[in-house]
Formats: sequence, structure tokens, C-alpha cells
Amino acid sequence: CDSSQHTACRVRPPTHASELSRRHRRRPRNARVHARHTRHPQSPTTPTLVMAVITAEQLSEPLTRLRIGYDPALVPAGGAEVVGQCASPLADAMPANIEAAGRGFHEKILIKTGAFSSREELQRSQSAARLSRKASVASFQSDADQQENDASYKGPKPDIKIGTMVWEDHYDIMGLGRERHLADTEQIRVAYRTRSLMLHPDKLITDKTTEAEKERLDDRFKALNTANELLNDPKKRKVYDSVDGPPTKLPMKFETEDFFAKAIPAFQSLVRWFDGKGDASKFIESDPDAPYEKVRKMYEFWAKFKSWREFPHEDEEDLESAEDRWGRRQIEQENKKKRAESKKMDSDKIKRFVEYAEEKDPRTIKKRLEDKEAREAKKMAKGAGKREAEEAAKKAAEEAAAAAAVAAEAAKASKANAKKELEKQKKALRKEKARLREQGARADGWVGHPGEDDVEELAAAFDVERANELKSLNDELEACGDEGAIVAVLTRELAKLEGAKSEERKAAADAAAQRAASDGSQSEAKSEPWDDEDEVKTLDKACNQKFPMGTKDRWERVAEYMCEHGKRVRSAKEVMTRYKAGL
Repeated sequence: CDSSQHTACRVRPPTHASELSRRHRRRPRNARVHARHTRHPQSPTTPTLVMAVITAEQLSEPLTRLRIGYDPALVPAGGAEVVGQCASPLADAMPANIEAAGRGFHEKILIKTGAFSSREELQRSQSAARLSRKASVASFQSDADQQENDASYKGPKPDIKIGTMVWEDHYDIMGLGRERHLADTEQIRVAYRTRSLMLHPDKLITDKTTEAEKERLDDRFKALNTANELLNDPKKRKVYDSVDGPPTKLPMKFETEDFFAKAIPAFQSLVRWFDGKGDASKFIESDPDAPYEKVRKMYEFWAKFKSWREFPHEDEEDLESAEDRWGRRQIEQENKKKRAESKKMDSDKIKRFVEYAEEKDPRTIKKRLEDKEAREAKKMAKGAGKREAEEAAKKAAEEAAAAAAVAAEAAKASKANAKKELEKQKKALRKEKARLREQGARADGWVGHPGEDDVEELAAAFDVERANELKSLNDELEACGDEGAIVAVLTRELAKLEGAKSEERKAAADAAAQRAASDGSQSEAKSEPWDDEDEVKTLDKACNQKFPMGTKDRWERVAEYMCEHGKRVRSAKEVMTRYKAGL
């Protein structure tokens, strides 16, 4: 039966069926191996044991219906049924009614498996082991793995003294002087167990041992217990490892070419003090060609680095001197305050070192130069674009100025041409007016002739815009065959001129009448007082800024501005009267 998969159950062959059923009732429910004994038909009273195995699925079935698998080779000839359990691995070496157990079982198994050829050899090995456990510290001299036999081991460190506190080399006492802070809990346990057995005074003191030697052996064993107690206490061991470790020596001045020779070992010396999860050594990039992303992550990690190292102060009080728990707590708080200053100094020192190392790291220097060149290139590109834009704007301005100059020249030429044209038209108008006078003079003295003044008035009525009308009139007068026709045409034109003047005079008269009526109605109405300071300021602004003296229709426009921006409707006469009265 495989012991890793099944649990063997070995029993004495039952003598009766009732006893068999009683044993089945006492068997644990979770038993995976069950057996029945087989009765031989020729010898019904002599049972023979046969191996059988029950699977986990079969355990859910009632035991009364179990069909147990077994090795058919173990069934004796003529066997009728399986009714019992198989024998133990030593069935062939033991009587049928006796089963090996305990130390005897193990001895027989060791012999059967070939570890020892005989029981005498096994007993000799056991006697040698007992003698080795009774050996003294001299037994270390034959053990090559012990620190005492390591030529490279320099021996115990001198005692560490800080104020009233003294620490022996506890690692050396425990035989872990080479491992020191790297020793784990299992190593400490094994070392203490080994040394406590070998260095116990009861095993070393004899009748011939002197009192001084007895005292030395007792002190050595007490030191071993003290070291074991300290190294198994996490807080005490942290303090001891802090003072046992070398002082924090970090280079603060080195050149770029010495970075990998000085800074990297300094980072490695800080790894043991990392207060966090994981391995801090993974964040040390010692490859000069490492990608900058890894270098950046390295300094991000070390910028947040926290050390668990303690710095006991020389003025600390001993916790054992406290009378009660409250006093112990007070002493712990005071000691913590005294250590805080040294802790802060150490943290600041590490921070300054990390910053200086990052500054001198050739990989970060290279990155900074690349970033600077990129910024300069970007700046140059931006400056080039700006210069191109300025040049384009300058060119556009020059083109616009040239176009403006051309336009100005064209306008000037056009103005000159217009002036010439106007002069030409005026000259033609004067010529036509002279023709009109000549035609009027042809009928001078004729009955009904309007006279020279009326003819001059008629000529003055024509301007440049009506030059063509004047020319047509002159052509008509030249076409007249006699003086009477000329007089008729002149009389007709003068009548037209008088009619136009009458219309203008009538319109002017109507406008004057309307203004007079408006002024009369406003004068009859009661004028609103000028008691609002804002309204006066609005009037001042309208008269002095918007519509100063000389503005056409000044007071009408001021009145309109007051209506738009003032609080009251004011007439032109009102604003004029108020302004002249003084603001």
C-alpha cells in the first residue's frame, strides 16, 4: 500500500465474527484502507490476511455493500472470500500474531531497506551518535564547517560601547560570526541548539574542573543564552545589527569618471538597510550602457529610500530600570527622541548622496545634454519659423506699401486728370456762357429783351453739371432766324429760372414757419429744471467734446444727443440757453 495515498490499518486477526464487526465500528470514518480476513475452507478457524484498498468514492457507500479490491496473489489456494486486512511491510519478518511498532519497527525497516546490514551495525552507529552529542567544544576542531576552523575568519569583534550600553559579539558567540546579519531564523535556531548541547556546563564540568574554569564555563553558557535571546528578538536584533554594521560612509565628492568606482559600491552598502519589501539591489544599475528609463527608475527608488537603521544615543536610559509599564513607555519615548536627531542626519546624508550621484552620473549627464540639444533645436526651429514669418510679414508690408504708393500715384494722377477735366469743363462752360451772352446781344434793343443783367443771371444759373443744357440752349439760339425768336427763348428760360427760385423760396419759407411754430410751442411750454448733475455732465460732454463750436446745426445735434443719453427731452433752445448760462 502506498503510504502517501492510503492509510494502512494493521490489526490482529480476529477470532470471531462479532469481534470483527466490533473493530469495524471503532475504525475512524476517514480511513482509506480497510480489509477483511479470508477464511480457508479447509481450515475455518485459521484466518489469512490479504491486502485491500478502498478509494475515496467508495467511502460514501455503506460498509455493508463495499466490494474491496485486493491483490489476488495474496489469496491462499482455495480461499472463499476476503474478510480481513493485509499485513504490514514486515509481515514476512514477524510472527503472524505479532506486529513491529515504535523503535523496533524503525530498526527493522532500516535493516530491510538496506541502510544497515545488521542490527549490530545499527547499534554501533547509534552508540557513536550518542558519544558525539556528549562531546565538548573540542568537537568543533574536527568540523570544517565551524567558524573556528575557517582560516579567513578574523575572530570576534571587540565589544561595542555606547554610553552605558555594551554589546558583545553575539554572532561570534553563536558561531555565526561569518554570516552575521545575513543569518536567518533557522540558522540561529540550529546554531543555538548545537552549541547549547556542546557547551552546557553539566557536560563539561568534572571532578577535576577548577572553580575558575567552572565560572568561565558558566559565563560562556550565559553569553550563549544572552546572544540567542537577543538574536531572536526582532527589536533588539535591529538595534544590535545597527551598531554592529559599519558606519554610513558615502562619497560626497567625486568626478564623473569615478562614478562607477565610488557611487555604485556606496549604493550597494545601503542595500542592507532598506526598510521595505523587495530587494533594493535590483534598483542599482551598474551598466554604463543601461537605458535611461532604468536609470530614471533607479533614482526614483533611491530618492524615496528609507533606512531601518537605529542610532542608540549615549544618554539613553535602560528599559530594565523602569518600575512599571508606564515608566517603561516613558523611557522608550525619551530614547526614541534622542535617536531621532541622528536618524534625521543619516537620512539627510543619504538624500544628499543620491542627489549628488544623480548629478555626476554620466548617463544622466548624457540625457541632460540630449534634452538641452533637443530644446535648442526646437528653439532654433521655432526661431527660424518666427524669422520666416517676420520676413514674410515684412515682404507683405513692402508689397502693400508699394501697392499703396502705386495707388496713391494713380489717385494723384486721377485727381490731376479730374482737375484737368474739370478745368476743361469749366473752360467749355465759360465758352458756352460767352456764347449765351453773344446770342443775347444779337437781340439787344429788341422789344421785350430782358436786358444784359437778366442774361448774365441766366448764364450764372448754369454750372458744370448743366453745361450740356447750356450748349443746347446756345445751339437753339443760334438756330433762331430773327431777334424776336431769340427774345422768346431768353424770356422762356428766365421764366423757368424764376419758377425754380420761387419753389426754393417757398420751401425755405415753409421751413422757417415750421421752426418758428416749434420754437413758439416750446417757449410756451414750461421748461424742466436742470437739477440733475448727470444731465449737466452729459450736456457739457455734448457741447465741448461731441459738437464743439463751429459744428453745423450745433444746437439741434446737441438736443438730439441729450434725448438719446439724457433723462429728459430737451429742445435746441433749452440746451443753448443752459449752456450759455454757464455749466
